[in-house]
Amino acid sequence: IGRKLLDRLARDSGLNGKPIDKLTLTDIAPPEAPRGLTTNIVLKTADLAAPGVAGELVKDRPDVIFHLAAIPSGGSETDFDAGYRANLDGTRNLLEAIRKTGDGYKPKVIYTSSIAVYGAPFPPSIPDDFILTPLTSYGAHKVICETLLADYNRRGFLDGVGVRLCGIT
Repeated sequence: IGRKLLDRLARDSGLNGKPIDKLTLTDIAPPEAPRGLTTNIVLKTADLAAPGVAGELVKDRPDVIFHLAAIPSGGSETDFDAGYRANLDGTRNLLEAIRKTGDGYKPKVIYTSSIAVYGAPFPPSIPDDFILTPLTSYGAHKVICETLLADYNRRGFLDGVGVRLCGIT
């Protein structure tokens, strides 16, 4: 998802018609600089769930934050602790770092969720009021994080939007 997003940003030469002044890419594995973007690119290898990392990432007050980090279903089912650490603790650390920045800082946060928030069986089309009944730890993580995002948004700490992506098998 991250690579596709970077390709799109490069193709569009910016975001929402505006040039990107600085792009910080952070991953637990060393991230690669995208081709085609001529902006100030900062590459960081860090674990968002580790203490202090999220605070460092938001100290420069980015306008837009794409939060794509996750350990998906298989990994979350195999390693319960790692799943909660990456998916819940990392997300909460990010949201808290934004909130604690204060001073009117209110970035746009795009959070990638998943259809794992729903439990089977699925109707042909999922309506807005379809009940969230995750059948996996990963789905539970995503429900919790969507709820946190909505609450931080409601409280005015950020301008958040969650995007439920399809499952890829």
